[in-house]
Amino acid sequence: MSGSCYDDANLLNVCRESIDYQGIVRHINDGVLILREGHIVFTNGAFCEIVGEDVSGLLGKPFAELVIPEDRERVVRHCVDKLFIPELSDRVEFSISRTGEDAIVEMKLTVIDCGGPAILAAITDITERRKTRVELQRVKDRLESILHAMNDVVVSLSPTDHSILAINPAAEALYGIPRRAFNAGAMQLMHFVHPEDREQVRNFYNSMEDDEFGEMQYRIISTNGRIKWVHDEAHLVYCTARSVRRIDHVIRDITDQKEALDALKRSEEKYRDFFQGTKDMAYSVTPDGSFLDINEAGIQMLGFASREEALSANLKDFYEDLTERAGLLAQINEQGFVADRHVRFRLRDGRAIEVAITARAKTDDSGYLVSYEGIVHNITQAMEDQRNRVLRNAAGGMCHYLNTHLMHIVNAKEGIMEEVESLEAVARDTLPESAAQTWEAACSALRSYGQGLEQAYNKITAVTKAFNSAFLTYREEAYLDRAILDIFNSCLGDPLECAAPPETKTGADGGS
Repeated sequence: MSGSCYDDANLLNVCRESIDYQGIVRHINDGVLILREGHIVFTNGAFCEIVGEDVSGLLGKPFAELVIPEDRERVVRHCVDKLFIPELSDRVEFSISRTGEDAIVEMKLTVIDCGGPAILAAITDITERRKTRVELQRVKDRLESILHAMNDVVVSLSPTDHSILAINPAAEALYGIPRRAFNAGAMQLMHFVHPEDREQVRNFYNSMEDDEFGEMQYRIISTNGRIKWVHDEAHLVYCTARSVRRIDHVIRDITDQKEALDALKRSEEKYRDFFQGTKDMAYSVTPDGSFLDINEAGIQMLGFASREEALSANLKDFYEDLTERAGLLAQINEQGFVADRHVRFRLRDGRAIEVAITARAKTDDSGYLVSYEGIVHNITQAMEDQRNRVLRNAAGGMCHYLNTHLMHIVNAKEGIMEEVESLEAVARDTLPESAAQTWEAACSALRSYGQGLEQAYNKITAVTKAFNSAFLTYREEAYLDRAILDIFNSCLGDPLECAAPPETKTGADGGS
C-alpha cells in the first residue's frame, strides 16, 4: 500500500498471489521508478524510452542528473519535501535531458516504504502535449490580438438569455460605453437597439437556435444619442466537448456606407428624373455607339418611332461628318469629358441639325471604358438666329452710315442751289447778253444735277427707311438674309413706293 507521506506508508508487495504486478509495470506506457535517497532503485522500460537510456545505466543513478539544470533544484526539493509534507502537491512538471530534444514530463509522486522512505514516481511524457498547449496559446493570443485590433464588434452571447459572455474592445467605439460595463453584465446589446427595430432584432436573436446562421441590418442609439446603422451577422456555435452552446455575433458599423448608399440612391433618382424630364436628348451608348439608354426627348429629336427602335440603333449613324465624331471621342478619351462641342446630325427624315454635345466617359473600378453618357442640345435655331443678328446689325450699321452721308449730300445740294439762284440774279443785271446766255445754260445744267442728287437721295433714303422699319418690327425669324435681299429688290422701282414699310406692302398684297 502507499501513503501520502512516509509516516503512514505501508510495505509494497511487488508480487501478491497470482497477479503479475511487475509485468503490468513493464507494459504500461508511463514511466515508473522508485527513488530512495535520491537514487533510482527501480524503473521500467517506458521510463528508459523517455530518457533514452537502458535500465543498467539508470539503476543506482542520482535522479537529479537526469533533470535539466534549470529545474534540478526545484525538483529535488519537491521530492524531499513530499516525504514530510502530506499536503504538498503530488504532481510536478520539469524537463529531462535527452539526446536531440529535452523531454517535458509530469511526475506524480507517492510516498512508499521500500526498505526505508522512498518515492514511487509515475512519469508521463507531455512534450507533445505541451507543444500543443503552447501552440494553442499562441493561436489564442494571436486571435485575441486580432479581435482587439478589429473595428467590428465581436461578441459571444448566451443562447438562453442573450447575456454577454465575451466582447472585444471595438464595442466601446460603437456603443460609447467602457467595455467593462458589458463584461460586468450591466448593459446588454438590446439596450442600444432603436425602439422601432427592437422587436425585429429580438426575433432575429431568438431564431438563431433554429437557423444557426443569419444576418440583418438595424439601427442602434449610442450613449451620445447618435443613431447608427449596423450589420449584424450571427452564428450558432456548438462546443463538442461540452453541451454548452453560444451565439457569436460580428457587428459592423455601416452608418457611413448606409448614408453613402442612400445619397447614391437619391442621386440616381434625381438623375433619372432629370434624364426623363429634360427637353434635351439624354443618352448612354456603348464605346462603339450602340444605344444603352435614351430619353423620350432624344427619341423624338432623332425621329425614332419607339424606344425599342432607338435601342437597336447606333448613334454613329447620325453624324453627318464622322470626323466630327472622331474628334469628339478623342477629346472625351483624353480629358474624360467634353462640354458644348458643336457637331451636325442628319436625322432619320433627312433634315440636318446642329447640336451641342456635353458628354463624359464612364469607367469601371479598374479604369476600363464602359460607356459614354451625354446631353444633346439642338442649337440649329439658336445658331440661325445668331447669324441673322449679325446680318441685322451689319445692315443697321450700313443704314446709319448711309444716312449720315446722305445728310451731307442734301445739305451740299441745297447750298449749291441757293448760290446758283443768288448768282443768277446778279448775272442777269451785270453780264452782257452773250455771257448771260452762257451763264443761263450753266445754271440749267446745275439744276439738272441737283435733281439727280435729289432722286439718288430719295432712292437711298427709301432703302434705309425700309431697313429701319424692318428692324423695328424684327423678331427672331429664319433666313433674315432673304428678307434683306427682298428689301433691296423691292426698292429697285419707284423710290416713292419704297418709302412704305415692307410689312405694309406685304399686307396689301395678301402676304407671301
